[in-house]
Amino acid sequence: MRERREGVATIRGQLMPHFYLHFRTPLGIHRDDEGSTFADLDAAYLSVCETIPDIAADLWRSSLRKPGADPFACAFEITDATGRILMDVPFLEILDPARTRFRTKLRPDLC
Repeated sequence: MRERREGVATIRGQLMPHFYLHFRTPLGIHRDDEGSTFADLDAAYLSVCETIPDIAADLWRSSLRKPGADPFACAFEITDATGRILMDVPFLEILDPARTRFRTKLRPDLC
């Protein structure tokens, strides 16, 4: 059961961290100013992974593959509330997993 108390999300009384999912393209970064609450970094990562195929399809359809809109060159940056990048999730990892197997890693300084 999820609750909201004084701007902090909880599940069964446990505090849940807030993450920001910034969308990066070759043309720039689209910052997530609101962020989302997830149980942990793994849940944020899985949410991003589920979103990538739909965004990639939209990019292919809407832009007709104009330069700078190549989904293979896009990524999500998952950050914490201080702006520290916790994980980089390239679209290529999801769209062509055989090519990028075992490449995504947590930042070494966070392990």
